[in-house]
Amino acid sequence: MPNKYVLPEEAAFLTNPEAAAADRITRQDFWLLAKQRQGHPITHEAGNRLHDLEVRISGRPTLVHVVTDSDPEPEPPTPAMTEVEAGRLRALPAIRAAVARKLHLGGGEAA
Repeated sequence: MPNKYVLPEEAAFLTNPEAAAADRITRQDFWLLAKQRQGHPITHEAGNRLHDLEVRISGRPTLVHVVTDSDPEPEPPTPAMTEVEAGRLRALPAIRAAVARKLHLGGGEAA
């Protein structure tokens, strides 16, 4: 059974002309949620008509299409290697060789 109420913060926002005019997106979201709770959900098609009406009344589109020349989600830059990391990478072959010699000379597992 649908609820026949609007939340107090929604009602305060929707009945304040200045607030509702200043934030069109919140106004529409609160209104759609209130209609849904009352058992009158707005269909996708009706939502599109409301959006078109909003654009005609205000002259401003809600969504803006942005075209970029580059990749819209580029990979983050690879962090620069520190001197310590570079030194560790240079030392790895010598470390592996020392461990291998220790294993070979000790005749078993490294300590």
